[in-house]
Amino acid sequence: MKLNITLSLALAGACSAFALAPGSTVRNTAAVGTTAFDKPQSAFVNQHHQRHQHRPSTALSATAAASSSDAIQTRGGGALGGIDVPLLIYFALWYVGNYYYNISNKLALKATGGAAGFPMTISALQLGIGSLYGIFLWLAPDARDKPKVTMDDLIKMLPVAFCYAGAHSASVFSFSAGSVSFGQIVKASEPAFAAVLSQFVYNKPVSKAKWLCLPIVIGGVILASVNELDFAVSALVSACIANMFAAVRGNENKKLMETEGLKDRIGSVGNQFCITSILGFLLSIPFVLAKEGGKLGAFVDAFKTVPALRNNMIASALFFYGYNELSTMTLKKTNAVTQSVANTAKRVIVIVGVALVLGESLDFMKLLGCGIGIGGVFLYSIIDNIVKPKAETA
Repeated sequence: MKLNITLSLALAGACSAFALAPGSTVRNTAAVGTTAFDKPQSAFVNQHHQRHQHRPSTALSATAAASSSDAIQTRGGGALGGIDVPLLIYFALWYVGNYYYNISNKLALKATGGAAGFPMTISALQLGIGSLYGIFLWLAPDARDKPKVTMDDLIKMLPVAFCYAGAHSASVFSFSAGSVSFGQIVKASEPAFAAVLSQFVYNKPVSKAKWLCLPIVIGGVILASVNELDFAVSALVSACIANMFAAVRGNENKKLMETEGLKDRIGSVGNQFCITSILGFLLSIPFVLAKEGGKLGAFVDAFKTVPALRNNMIASALFFYGYNELSTMTLKKTNAVTQSVANTAKRVIVIVGVALVLGESLDFMKLLGCGIGIGGVFLYSIIDNIVKPKAETA
């Protein structure tokens, strides 16, 4: 029953946010409240879920987010006092999706023994389940136009898909080996990897101001690691590998989008994300078989008999797909500074919120390192906008 409720809420929210055509008229006749996960492991989590038991369904919020500003204004709504309401709802759903993904993902991993269980299988299936939802949107009437990509286009997309799958799998392994909050703090240092790759591999120089921000980011990660109770070298290394994959993916994606006519053939950001997810899932299969193929039978048995694994894995897959697509839609509507503020706020909310819910350590040194590291990332993101105007004025 919980699984049915979870799926109906997740799918309703996702369908409303992604599938409706601009200008669609939406009628909401009922509101449903529920929780997203199986029995949590702490009293705090139980209280957290009880407080959310009777909240209205997120489907209504997602429905509002789905309609474009023009469509809302046509019906007599839209910006209130200059505030872009749909954009605010995009932000809210992006944060909520990311938050609940991290919780449900960790619970699914814990249900099968953490790093000693099936992190590679779970990460691959998360991509596969998300891909099924994207394919559903292509098949559903009036949901989303199918892409018109060629085989050559798909081959060119393979490096991006491989890096996407690698970043996701490495992140999941990091979260299975250590605390989610620690993994997120290390992942916040991605700009350091991106800067090195841009400068020395892709021949795209990074400004001196940005280089000067990197010691702040790295110093924050080191401070956060000093008293980490769940510290594991494998968690640190895996998060760094995820950062490397993510940095390569960003650069490769920029090169990919320079392919003549590719954007038109793909059709939309949602289509690109779905194609990347499908390719990423297919590329993950050989690694699943190589690393965990000998115990897939045990995973199937666990999937059938352990609700905490089954429910949370499916929920995490839908949340992962949904929040990634929502974040892309949100960032496309904002400028660079707003994006930096949004990403910084998201990391703080996820790190602190997930740590509280899962009972992870939040000592002073970890919080200090988190604040310094994320502050450094924020400064790295906006420093060129601060320095350049002064240079032009001078």
